[in-house]
Amino acid sequence: AGSIDTRIYRPDGKGRWVRVFTHIQRNANGLQTRAVGLMMDIHDQKEQELALIEAKAQAEAATIAKSNFLASMSHEIRTPLNGILGMTQVLNSDTLSNTQKERVNIIAESGQTLMALLNDVLDLSKIEAGMMDLALVDGDLRQTLERVRQLFLSGAKERGLQLTLEVDDNVPTRLRYDPVRLRQCYSNLLSNGIKFTEHGSVKTRVSAKEQHTGEWRICIDVIDTGIGMDAEARSRLFKPFTQADASISRRFGGTGLGLAITRQLARLMGGDVIVDSGPDMGSTFSFLLMAGASTAVVAESAEIADAPVEQPSTRPVASPLNARVLLVDDNPVNRQVVRLFMAPFLPQITEAVNGEEALARMHEQPFDIVLLDVHMPV
Repeated sequence: AGSIDTRIYRPDGKGRWVRVFTHIQRNANGLQTRAVGLMMDIHDQKEQELALIEAKAQAEAATIAKSNFLASMSHEIRTPLNGILGMTQVLNSDTLSNTQKERVNIIAESGQTLMALLNDVLDLSKIEAGMMDLALVDGDLRQTLERVRQLFLSGAKERGLQLTLEVDDNVPTRLRYDPVRLRQCYSNLLSNGIKFTEHGSVKTRVSAKEQHTGEWRICIDVIDTGIGMDAEARSRLFKPFTQADASISRRFGGTGLGLAITRQLARLMGGDVIVDSGPDMGSTFSFLLMAGASTAVVAESAEIADAPVEQPSTRPVASPLNARVLLVDDNPVNRQVVRLFMAPFLPQITEAVNGEEALARMHEQPFDIVLLDVHMPV
C-alpha cells in the first residue's frame, strides 16, 4: 500500500494535482491477485501548500536581504559620518576665530544628531527583524545607572533641575544583564524626562524583587515634574516616529523613536515600559526588566585591599614616539582623519589600502601597531 502526489494533464494541457493510493491484494499463497487504486483530487490543497512553501522561502530570503542591507547601511553611512565628525574634531584643535569655532560646533552637533538618528533607525530595524541579541554579563547595576546619570547631570543643572538616583537596599550589587542596552534604555528615559521638564526634578527610583527562578525583577522608575500627557497621547507614545502631538514635536524636537526602541528592548529583556501620566502632572516611566543572579564571586573589600600588588612589567616597550604604525583602510578619508589625530604622537605611519597590501608591508618591515578596518573588501 502507498500513495503518491502527482500532476495529471487534461487534453487541453491544464494540469491538476491528484493523490493516487494503491493497494496490492494477495491470495493465501502470497501471490498478487489484483491491484486496487484510488485517485483523489487534491489540487486546491496542494496549491495552498506550495504557496505557503513559496511564501516561507520568500520571507526567509527577505530576512537575509534585510540583514545584509542593515549591515551594509550601517557601515556605508557611518563611514562618511565618522569622517565629518573626525574632521570637526581636528578643526577644533586648530586656531580658529570664535565665529569659526561656532560654525564647526554646529557641524559637529548636526553630525552627532544624524549619527544618533541612524543608530536608532538601525536598532529599530534589527529589533523588528528579530536580529537584536542581548550580551549578558555580570555587572554593578548601581554603577551602570550612576554613570548614565552623571552624563546628564550638567544638562539638568543648566535647566535648574534636580537629577537624583535612589536604589533600594535589597537591590543586589552584582547582577547579570546587558549593560549596553540597559544604558540605552535608561538614557532615553532620562533624556525625555529632562527634555519635557522645565521646573522641578527628574528622579530615578530602583527596586528589585527576587523571583522563584532565582532571577531578579528590576523596576527602574523615572519620575519627572514635567508637562505630562493625556490618555490619547499615552496611546501613541510607543509607536515609532510618533509623538504626543505636532506642537510637542515643534517645541521639543525629536524623532519619536527613543521610547519605541526602549519598550522593544525592555521586552527583549523580559520586561516592559509602562507610563503613568496626566496633563501638567508630570510622568512616571517604569522600566521593567529581568536580571539574572551574578555568576561571579566578588571579593570582599578587605581581601582586595590585602591582595598583593602586581609589579610593573620589565619587558622593554617601544617608545610611543618611535613606534611604527601600519594604518590599513580602504577609505582615504578615514586614513586622513586617523593620520591627523596620530601624527603629533606617532609620526611613523605607513598606509595600506587593503589586506593584501598590508601583508606586503608587514613582510617588508616590522610594525609595533596595526590599525585595521575589519570591513575591507580584500
